[in-house]
Amino acid sequence: MIIEPVPDIPALLIKGAESWVCVADLHIGIEVQLRRAGFNVPSQTSKMADSIERLAKEGDSLVLLGDVKHRIPAVSHMENKEIPAFIARLRSSFKRVVVVAGNHDGGLSHALPEGIEAVSGAGTLLEEVGMVHGHVWPSERAMSGGSLIMGHIHPSVMLMDSIGAKTNEKCWVRARMKRSVVRQRYDHCPKEVVVVPAFNPLLVGTPINGGRGGPLGPIFRNGLVDQSSMSAYLLDGTNLGRPRAV
Repeated sequence: MIIEPVPDIPALLIKGAESWVCVADLHIGIEVQLRRAGFNVPSQTSKMADSIERLAKEGDSLVLLGDVKHRIPAVSHMENKEIPAFIARLRSSFKRVVVVAGNHDGGLSHALPEGIEAVSGAGTLLEEVGMVHGHVWPSERAMSGGSLIMGHIHPSVMLMDSIGAKTNEKCWVRARMKRSVVRQRYDHCPKEVVVVPAFNPLLVGTPINGGRGGPLGPIFRNGLVDQSSMSAYLLDGTNLGRPRAV
């Protein structure tokens, strides 16, 4: 099983018996919230669909790792208008489309067209890889693979240049699982967890080196992840190791 990020795009390729494209945290409809805050931002939905469709040449099937929509708990008018067409485009480009529910996805099922495989937030196993959103405890099935893939956190890293200017960049996160802790709850322990950055270009993320507590989600908050082994990778592949707080 090969798991590798797509260079310069917050998307993951998983190659086994099938080849999968994996993206997380599209947050369709976030523009409504931004407009209410005074920012006139055009919809990103078509742009995201274009980017994902271009990845169809890399993978046969697609998994959306939660937070397809933004509004909690209902579906906004914009989401109800854009999501069915968005998913239908992707369904025509990929052999299979699997949607794992995120904490923002209440009511999403009513907007999904036929032929989409919907999975609860506790996730599932695709070949040897567990797929979850990350906001609830993973299922036993999701934890039975060699790796666990999740979103939810919107990982980023705060960088500081030589004159002290700071920038916040999306990043990938990889870390080992703590077998002794995982086995207190699960029958099997994946070797690693991989956290996928938010796909929506309007979302940068929460810096993992920002000094404001650890990442969100039960597997991080309850010590199932060895955070001392955590490595951050920029979208261009640069390995930052474990970034220091800035």
